This record gives sequence, structure tokens and C-alpha cells, in this order.
Amino acid sequence: MHHLLYKYYIHEITAEEKKELFRLLEQDPELKKEFISYQSLSGLSAGLPLPDDSSVAVPYLEKFKNKRRREQVYHIGKQMLQYVAVAFFAMGITWYLMKPSMQQEEIAELFEEFMTPAGQRAMVKLHDGTVVWLNAKSTLRYPSTFTSGERRVELDGEAFFEVSHEEDHPFIVSTEKLNIKVLGTQFNVFAYKGHNEFKTSLVEGSVKIYRGMHEEEAMFIPPNEYVELIGNKLVKGSFSNADFLLWKDGIYAFDEPFQEIVKKLELYYDITILVNNARLNDYKFSGKFRQRDGVESVLRTLRKVYFFSYTKDEEANVLIIK
Repeated sequence: MHHLLYKYYIHEITAEEKKELFRLLEQDPELKKEFISYQSLSGLSAGLPLPDDSSVAVPYLEKFKNKRRREQVYHIGKQMLQYVAVAFFAMGITWYLMKPSMQQEEIAELFEEFMTPAGQRAMVKLHDGTVVWLNAKSTLRYPSTFTSGERRVELDGEAFFEVSHEEDHPFIVSTEKLNIKVLGTQFNVFAYKGHNEFKTSLVEGSVKIYRGMHEEEAMFIPPNEYVELIGNKLVKGSFSNADFLLWKDGIYAFDEPFQEIVKKLELYYDITILVNNARLNDYKFSGKFRQRDGVESVLRTLRKVYFFSYTKDEEANVLIIK
């Protein structure tokens, strides 16, 4: 392995060395191919729930280089993948790197993308030390390295952030509707694209929420408070029970009307649920369910409280509640 490539992936490369590496990438097509493949491996190994991700990633990169594999490698091993949700590395990076005239500045702004499929969750550790848990059907897009004065990521879905504190580098989560800006804190964001609900709940530290570039109009919240979007208005509230965060541990905790539970089940398990039993919308259900047991396990438990029946169209991936 080229020594600069090695230093890049263990995050010990200096600014001057990085410039030299990017220059070499332009001159050496073989080195560029290796860089692309290492990015793919790095994107996958970032999700491993281990104390030091680099200690896992680097040996695999070394092994890859020694064998001189020509094909792209996306599979680390069945045993290791048992501990993480399936993650897909953004293929846009390949398109950028294979452009014939790549500038150093463009390479520095490459993005990685981490995704979780339906019914699963995963953890990714960013290059600054920030830990992000992603709920089902969520996508996190972030720079390969944070090179500007801010650390900005893009979220589509639900995520819990444990942000590494850096006084001069604020951390910003951009979603479809709003931005959340922090320094070092722990908070949950529910912000699926195309979904009406937006909610940010703060556990520790402080955050401010604002629209677009209008940071001067930001709303601040302290710990144990949340901000949600109702219509077009931001509304504050407080919470004393943090069971809604149990999804990080593979537990879905519901304490809400049936129709709201159905909406979340549709999101989390990527399924359509048709409710042909209007009386169920009058009921509020409480309960905790293991994520891995699936949507039908949740419904079987709920109907013990207020009976209903359901059928499933496997081909159309639709559940019909009667």
C-alpha cells in the first residue's frame, strides 16, 4: 500500500501530504483504482460497532493491496456483517474519481453515503469522532473529510447523533425541511423525506433549529425538550420519558394513536398498511417491540388489546387491516 494512502485512511495525513496524494492520484491510474476500492471498504467498515473502526479497516485494506484484487470489493465477511445492518457506499464517488480531469479541490469534497434497509438499524462513526445511529430506511450523506469551518451532514430518515465537541467547527444536520446546528451534544432527529413529521429531541447539550439560511431566526432548545413541525409552525415541548430512543437498542416503543403507529410501521418496514377498520383510529396503544421480530409481530400483539384481523398480499407488499 502506498504510504500516503495508508495515512489517509488512518486519518494521520497532513494537509501537504494530502495535496501530494491527490496529485499522485491524477498521475497513477492504478493508484486511483485502489483509492476507489479502499473508499468502498472504508464506507462499509465504518458501521462496525467496535471501539476503534480503523483497527478493523486497515488490516483489510492491507490484505486487499497484497492480493492486488482488480474487482471492487464490497463484502468483508459473513461473520462481521452479522453485527451491522447492510450499508451501501455511494457509487457517486466512482464517477467523480474516474473523471479525466479531476482537480484536487474536487477530490477533497467527495461524499460518502451510509444507508440502512427496512427493518434494520446501524451505527456509523464519522471522521471527526461523531457517532451516528441510523434507524430503518435512513440515509446519511457526509464529506469524506470535514475541510471547511463547519461539519455539515445530510439526513433522510431518523438518526441519533453523539456529536464530538469542536468549538471552532459547528456540526450541522441538514434535512428536507430544517437545519439543526450544534457544537457537542446528543440529540435525535426524525426527518424522513416526503413525510410530514419533523421532530428534534435533545438529550444533552444545546441545539438550534432553523430554516434554510435563516440562522438568525433559529429556535433554541435545552435538554429534555423537543421541537416539532406542525403545519408550517415550529412548536416546542418537553419529555421526561426517553423510551422513544430505544430504537437504537433494537426496540420500538409506541405510546400513541393507532394511525400514528401504522405510519411509522410503514416507514420502518417499507410496507403499505391499509386500515379498513375506522374504530381503531380511536384507540391509543402502548407497547415495546423488538425491531427484528417484524411488522406482523407488532400487529399480532396490538390486536390482543383491541381485536382486529389482517391479511397480507405478499406480491404487492401490502397489509390490510379489517
